[in-house]
Amino acid sequence: MAHLVIDAASVTVVLSELEKVETLHGDVTVPRSAVVGARVVPVAMSEVHGLRAPGTGLPGVVVAGTFRGKDKRMFAVCHGRGPGLVIELIDAAYDAIVLTLDDPEQALSELG
Repeated sequence: MAHLVIDAASVTVVLSELEKVETLHGDVTVPRSAVVGARVVPVAMSEVHGLRAPGTGLPGVVVAGTFRGKDKRMFAVCHGRGPGLVIELIDAAYDAIVLTLDDPEQALSELG
């Protein structure tokens, strides 16, 4: 499962080798200053919208990769229908990052 590394300067989504294959992408790092909001959600997968390009999708099982909608570009790594974190961004490669996490409340706390 992907996990977050949060420090004073950046937020990095660290992917497992399998997730790198699923997303067709490497780890994602954004400046901490790009984070404008974050929230815990009960089912992370339900927050992912748009056309997947590139990535993997099997509804209810895995959605991973880059998703493009009319006005939004998001990066998602969601496995199962568990809780997760939505990180809203500005002036970054993505408008949002959506992840299933074992402890999304802890990640939210670390983001401040």
